[in-house]
Amino acid sequence: MRSRLFPVLVCMLVAGAGCRPASESGAPAEPAAERPPDAASGEVVATFGGRQLTRGQVLQEIERLPAPSRSYLNAPDRKQQFVDNMILNELLYDEGREAGLDRDPEIDKQVNELRRRLVIQRVMRKYQTPPAVEDEQAKKYYDENPLLYSTTQIRASHILVKDEATAKQLDADLKRDPKRFAEVAKEKSTDTTSAQKGGELGLFGPGRMVPDFERVAFSLEPGQVSDVVKTQYGYHIILVTERKEGPAKPFDQVKEQIKATLRNKGLQEQVQGHFDQLRQKANVQVNTEVLARITPPPQAPTAPTPGAAPMSPHASH
Repeated sequence: MRSRLFPVLVCMLVAGAGCRPASESGAPAEPAAERPPDAASGEVVATFGGRQLTRGQVLQEIERLPAPSRSYLNAPDRKQQFVDNMILNELLYDEGREAGLDRDPEIDKQVNELRRRLVIQRVMRKYQTPPAVEDEQAKKYYDENPLLYSTTQIRASHILVKDEATAKQLDADLKRDPKRFAEVAKEKSTDTTSAQKGGELGLFGPGRMVPDFERVAFSLEPGQVSDVVKTQYGYHIILVTERKEGPAKPFDQVKEQIKATLRNKGLQEQVQGHFDQLRQKANVQVNTEVLARITPPPQAPTAPTPGAAPMSPHASH
């Protein structure tokens, strides 16, 4: 039996105004890619309900697919199913329009929400170009952070919390009594994966965690509790329990890794800088008392995906 599930799902997701005239879809369709005029693009692939589906329209829909899905359509029967589903989508749209669903307020709301997200994404593109990083900058960073580019390994635990005040209080308590670290991690850490193991992260080398976390962790001696460390995930307290010293990696071996780190850091700084300017210009004021009285509804439990391992918020990507 020929499988139909994949093509149906693909077409339901991507089919837009491909077969409808512009006057029916409400706006002219935007071409998927610039290409020179092609007389063959007007060849009729199929007719239905007094309409025509052309070769160009089919190609336009195929171009919207990710590369793996395009390869899937090389087989003639799958290509046939793709066209069948394009036509089916148009017929289903006609049915819905006859029922007045194209004027449904809830659909209008969802369309407006999508438009809002797309506008925000388009604006954000202006700030997504990472800065250039020269070899000299990478070498300077390498020299300033020798422990981040060595083969040294450490075994560490951490406690992650959301606010700085809580982190500082826990840090002061644990520096007086480091033996309670695992107990406090189980009770207080918001990194639930490691919290179940008393904050244990295992044995790891440089490059496994975010740079700000690693910079502090690799500077600690066994048994030493860090000061509070801030990363994009929150506020950490780190305890190193084992250390295995290793030689430094050659600069040429890690140069591109360092450049990527500096580009990402620069990108984050320029985006955050723009956000700060927007907030300042708009004179943003938040009433924390009112905010504290907002309680989100409880989340419905969801079944875990078989075989999926939870990702720790401290991991580097």
